[in-house]
Amino acid sequence: MSNFITSDGIRLYYEEKGEGKPIVFIHGWTADHTVFNPQVEALSSEFKVVTYDLRGHGESDRPDKGLTLKRFATDLRELIEHLNLNDVIVVGWSMGASIIFEYVKNFGVQYLSKVCILDMTPKLINDDSWKLGLNHGTFTTKDTFDALTVMCNNWMDFAKEFAADALPYLNEEQLIPIFEGLEKNSPHVMYSMWIAMSANDYRDVLENITVPTYIVYGEKSTLYSKETAEYMNSKIPNSKVVPFENCTHFLVIENPEKLSKVVKELSTFN
Repeated sequence: MSNFITSDGIRLYYEEKGEGKPIVFIHGWTADHTVFNPQVEALSSEFKVVTYDLRGHGESDRPDKGLTLKRFATDLRELIEHLNLNDVIVVGWSMGASIIFEYVKNFGVQYLSKVCILDMTPKLINDDSWKLGLNHGTFTTKDTFDALTVMCNNWMDFAKEFAADALPYLNEEQLIPIFEGLEKNSPHVMYSMWIAMSANDYRDVLENITVPTYIVYGEKSTLYSKETAEYMNSKIPNSKVVPFENCTHFLVIENPEKLSKVVKELSTFN
């Protein structure tokens, strides 16, 4: 349990366990480092496993500044340098994958040896020329502004609807602990990062991911499709699509054993 200070003065919380080849896990929007606790336990006997809370999330500072994907990617690079890591296997879930895209856009594959993308798209917003974004190609710019309006007026109204849509198999009682976790978030951070995700288009970045890459998707994800994963597979030079059966966007939580196995397999994928 440690903290480090970024170049712009923000305290980020991180944990590291084990020795060996480093794996850095990056959580998604509204989450924190604890979603990867099962991977820490499963992999730290063979790898150095690093988890951390993004700025504005979990136990890290929740500032008003630096709430952009470029800054989040810079934070990742600074964490890697702070820990003196090289040949890193980097695993990003949802917005965590967007941070990897932004990292590659700005820094190439410096310090990276492998990439694992967990249920994400390179472009969130759909339009006439792109139907592989959020909500299986139906989420538009208008929907973005509608979502931001609800988010701004009442964060939990939006959060509850989002969680219920993403986890359709949970009943109201089962959703309560999910809602309690979402309530711990700072609305201004969530709002800012939703804008950041919506504004970016990483399709041109994919070809620059020149290290071996796994593209994981949930077969029952209500957010992203198999076709999105296949599109990225066609653009990332040395990549492989890995489906998670009977899993939604929350595959990290739904099948942690498989995720640990997949990341271990990725370590030897060339």
